[in-house]
Amino acid sequence: MTIYFIRHGQTYANAEKKFAGVWDVSLNDTGVEQAATVAERLKDIPVTAIYSSPLSRAHDTAKKIASHHGVEVQIKNELMEMNFGIWEGKDFKTIQKEESDLLNSWFEDFEHFKVPEGESVLEMFARTTEVYKEIIKDLDLNSIDNVVIVAHGGVIQTLLSYLCYGDTSGYWRFGIDNCGINKVEYVMGFPVIKAINQ
Repeated sequence: MTIYFIRHGQTYANAEKKFAGVWDVSLNDTGVEQAATVAERLKDIPVTAIYSSPLSRAHDTAKKIASHHGVEVQIKNELMEMNFGIWEGKDFKTIQKEESDLLNSWFEDFEHFKVPEGESVLEMFARTTEVYKEIIKDLDLNSIDNVVIVAHGGVIQTLLSYLCYGDTSGYWRFGIDNCGINKVEYVMGFPVIKAINQ
């Protein structure tokens, strides 16, 4: 079995380098083009299931991919991006200037730090790995099935860290591009990273 992790296309927030976790910001024109391109690249792969975050930037990307396969997109709320709380909609420079103490706390302990009104990486790790286990539990890992999961940069970083390290220690080791193809193939029951940002 092969899992394709796809980050949504570019958004207005991405282009302006603003924090967008649970903020439901739409794809921009570039993002719409990226979604169409990745859908075209995946169209000849026999996809058996597509899962998506409910946020429109991911769901719209997933629907574009699904249009080539006749597969209904299954929404999983647990695949939403990390909640950045009071940082939602702010750019890094503003946060650096106005909330440097909070930013330093994040740098010092990224796993446990929680933005006010938001969530921590560990909390995101718990919900995303739980839903991932739920998605694959009834699948035959030795099959030739192909499953697509459309989510967010932080979510995919979290899941790749889980698959490679079993915890959040690899979270910052993965940089996930908009609509890059990240491919994990199960070999004898073990997840093998076959591509990052392909």
